Amino acid sequence: MTTKTDLLGNALSKDDVELLDLYARLKALSARTDLPPVASANCKQAMVLLWNACNDLALLYEEPGCD
Repeated sequence: MTTKTDLLGNALSKDDVELLDLYARLKALSARTDLPPVASANCKQAMVLLWNACNDLALLYEEPGCD
C-alpha cells in the first residue's frame, strides 16, 4: 500500500493502515487456488467484511471481487 491519505484526503491513521494491510493480505489469500474449499470460502468472507469497514471509512473504493 502506497497511499498516505483516505479518499477524502485525510491522513491515514495507524489503524487505517492496518485495516488496509489486512484487507490486502486477505485479498491475496482469497485469490489462491491451492487452498481447501472451506479455507478459501472463509478467507473470502473475511475479506468482504474487512472491505465493508475499509469502504465505510473511505479508505478504498473498489469491488471486493472475490468470486
